[in-house]
Amino acid sequence: MRDHPSIEITMASRVEFVNLVHAANDEVCRLLDFDEDTTMNLSLALHEATVNAIKHGNRLDSSKTVSVIFQMRPGELEVTIRDQGNGFDAARPEDPRAARNLEKTNGRGLFLMRSFMDRVEFRHVPGEGMVVSLMKRVPAKRAGAEGEGGE
Repeated sequence: MRDHPSIEITMASRVEFVNLVHAANDEVCRLLDFDEDTTMNLSLALHEATVNAIKHGNRLDSSKTVSVIFQMRPGELEVTIRDQGNGFDAARPEDPRAARNLEKTNGRGLFLMRSFMDRVEFRHVPGEGMVVSLMKRVPAKRAGAEGEGGE
């Protein structure tokens, strides 16, 4: 049992299911009183992480799953995305702003995640898959208000 409210979605590795994650994200952001810009930025970072898990982690193998867990802690939202792939070296991505990369249509996901989130962590668990954690501070007026049932 977790100490704080959480929502977990486990789905087959199918890109068409990513909209379910977006719907959950929108509702979590509403509950945490995130503004429109923060919600959009979190949505984009989450989209990149989820699609990367499906395409690059699980290689579009629909027999493998991707899990997305929203954990609402006082002062912070953590969204964890897990795939069943072989992982990658997140410390060595190419800079999408480099002249040689400007016309590429891929390679911007990690950059966007790091740009829009307060903290991003990558961890490969041998034999289990890759774990990407996206952290965003909750606005001060809502910090600690998770789990409210009355005031």
